[in-house]
Amino acid sequence: MRIVLAPVLLIVFVCTIAVISQASGSAKSEIQSVMAEARNASLEGDSAKIAALITDDYLQTDISGHVQDKATWFKEYFNPIAELIKTGKFRWVVYERKDVQIRLHGDSAVVIGALEAKGSGARWDPPTHTWVADPNATLSGTFRFTQVYVRRDGKWLLTALQNAVPVSPPAGK
Repeated sequence: MRIVLAPVLLIVFVCTIAVISQASGSAKSEIQSVMAEARNASLEGDSAKIAALITDDYLQTDISGHVQDKATWFKEYFNPIAELIKTGKFRWVVYERKDVQIRLHGDSAVVIGALEAKGSGARWDPPTHTWVADPNATLSGTFRFTQVYVRRDGKWLLTALQNAVPVSPPAGK
C-alpha cells in the first residue's frame, strides 16, 4: 500500500504546484494589465478610470513624505495634472515603468520598480503638493515606487503607493 500511495502523492504534489504556478502567473498578468490601464489613464488624464482602479481607502506617500488619502490625492495631484493634460497645457513625453517585480501574497501583491518620467508644460509645487501650469517647465527623472494591490471581488486594485527619488552615489565613488 505504501508503495502505491507514494507515486499518487507525488503526482498530487506536482499537479498542485503546477496549478499554483499557473494561478500565480495569471494573477501577475492581471496586475500587469491593471498597471497598463492605469498608465494609459494617466497619459490621458482620465480621473474616472484611475478612480476605478484604486481602493476607496487608498493611501499614497509622495517623494517628500507627504501622505494623501484618495480624495486628497485626486484634489492635490491627479485632477490638476489631468486638467492640464486635457487642455493641452501638459503632456507626458515618457512615462515608462521599468524593473518591475511582483510578489504575490494570496489576495494581495507588492510591486516594486522604477518609473522614468519626462513631461513638459507644468511644474510640481512642493509646498502645495500640486501641479502648476508653466509653459516653460519640463520635468525629467526616474522614481522608485512600491505599490500594494489587493484583490476585491475578483479584481486587482491599487491600495497603497510610495514614491522615492533614488539617492545619487557620493562624488568620486
